[in-house]
Amino acid sequence: MRLLVTRPLVDAMPLAEQLAGQGHDVLVSPLINIELDTQALVPPAAAHGGLAFTSANGVRAFMAQSDAQRVAPDEMAAWQQSPVFAVGPQTAAAAQAAGFTAIHQAAGELAALAHLIDAHYDAALPVLHIAGRHRSGDLAALLDEKAVPAQRAVLYRAEAAETFSDAARAALSDAEEPVDGVLLYSQRSATIFLALYNALPPHSALRPTAYCLAETIADTVREAGFMAHAPMTADSAALLDLLAV
Repeated sequence: MRLLVTRPLVDAMPLAEQLAGQGHDVLVSPLINIELDTQALVPPAAAHGGLAFTSANGVRAFMAQSDAQRVAPDEMAAWQQSPVFAVGPQTAAAAQAAGFTAIHQAAGELAALAHLIDAHYDAALPVLHIAGRHRSGDLAALLDEKAVPAQRAVLYRAEAAETFSDAARAALSDAEEPVDGVLLYSQRSATIFLALYNALPPHSALRPTAYCLAETIADTVREAGFMAHAPMTADSAALLDLLAV
């Protein structure tokens, strides 16, 4: 299959290599560019009972504070021993690789993460959500409904791409060798994809099928007239299994 990978570059390249190794023809065109904010203030670990990560980008942004010497080594060590609540397996894997040890993993969606925190969080201090400036949901609000104290630290920006890459733009308009599928991992990337696709010059290429991390993302592109598939669980491995069907 000819596939378009739209993840941020740091995630897109290993995914593209994996797909190419499976025999796919892969194009990369990140729809979201991650910009870390190493000047942001990270509150002390002693004032919080744990961390919540809603993406692997959040883990990277948090660890970048240490690299920029905004968080002292002993303070980072204290954070790494705190409970961590990760939205899904990729985020949990990123947290483990970053040295966190007490990791709780949700099923891949924000509501599931809020439920997980509610079930396992027993500290009187607030949980700290490491977030980006652009968010598709409000974890703090979901936790507030469950009477779980929470605060948010915005440590990165997820900026929307203004256009597809040259190769992707040409391929999406190619009627002879069209793109068979596009991989969409977030609601926001789906929205950006639709906007950029609709801005392409008129062409006769067939629309690619969307392979989406979650059913809610698939619904968004279906409403725009695309065929879309999503796995039963919001998990990257399950998503890639769809490509083998």
